[in-house]
Amino acid sequence: MKAEATESAGARHDWQARGFEASRRVPGAADLRLQGRHGHSFRVEVCHPLQGESSGGLGDLLSNVVERLDYQDLDLLFSQRHDGEIWHWIEKQLDLAPGSHGCLASGPRQGVVRDTAGRLHGWMRDRFESAHFLPNVPAGHKCGRLHGHGFEAVLFFPWEEGQVMQLKTQWARLHAQLHGQCLNELRGLDIPTSEILASWIWSRLQAQGQVLTQVTVYETASSGSSFDGTRYRIWKEQSFDSALRSPEGGLWGHTYRLRLGLSAPLDEMMGWTQDFGEVKRLFDPLYRELDHQPLHDKVPAGTTLALLDWIVARTRPLLPALDRLDLYDTPGSGKVWTLPIHGPLR
Repeated sequence: MKAEATESAGARHDWQARGFEASRRVPGAADLRLQGRHGHSFRVEVCHPLQGESSGGLGDLLSNVVERLDYQDLDLLFSQRHDGEIWHWIEKQLDLAPGSHGCLASGPRQGVVRDTAGRLHGWMRDRFESAHFLPNVPAGHKCGRLHGHGFEAVLFFPWEEGQVMQLKTQWARLHAQLHGQCLNELRGLDIPTSEILASWIWSRLQAQGQVLTQVTVYETASSGSSFDGTRYRIWKEQSFDSALRSPEGGLWGHTYRLRLGLSAPLDEMMGWTQDFGEVKRLFDPLYRELDHQPLHDKVPAGTTLALLDWIVARTRPLLPALDRLDLYDTPGSGKVWTLPIHGPLR
């Protein structure tokens, strides 16, 4: 199934997520605790190219696949029981089309992700609390004042069982340098934006011999950046509460979650691709049209996909660097517009 889009127009995807609870043992795991029986709250996310206006029943299919794993002993279903084997089984059941991508999280801190080219990456996530300020922002900019964040770093690497333990060891040394520090005082972090921080983490882990495919830094829960060795991407997330008239004629409402993704060259002086505050300011007039508003006149079709198309068409002139827009109507469903992007994406 191919997405109906040109490169300039972008492609539209159906996004679905489901969870399941299961137990397993992972024989040969470097972490000896994982060799014993233990359990996880797993989460599966899948983003599948749309054909026309139809989602092709992805949500129902994913629910059926996940139901076969829920409250099960994975030792009885899989030989190795690691995240990669479980993901490959899920992927096979879903028969994902080219251009799909997805993720399996075996808890909030690690898992695997399939990129749009079909490659599998492992990932691990950790948090550090640090102070910083941005020295070159205009006078009065809030980020010029000394402040701090609970940063989170997500490290992506080519999937291979056992790699995550090696990475955790290398990351622990770097984490000790970052946690409880003022980032501006660290060598190479004179301008500690999330973009510079992502590339700083990348270069130091690579210098230790760790092969990475992407580093993502969450500056806050709603904004951050990623670096893949050559390209920077940022995102800014917001929620809005709106009402729509459904295709069947009834009224319904959602707390929508919207994520703007942008790619642009790094501004060496400022240390960012684009100021998060500026992204929010430029998008604000459109946001006001969405939040706490009835959207029937704007989106008569009454679907999340139609709303996505409406938002994308109006956002691209405001934010020319836009290369992805995610619109989630529930925690488990949404629609995504994207220009061609390679890599783990998130």
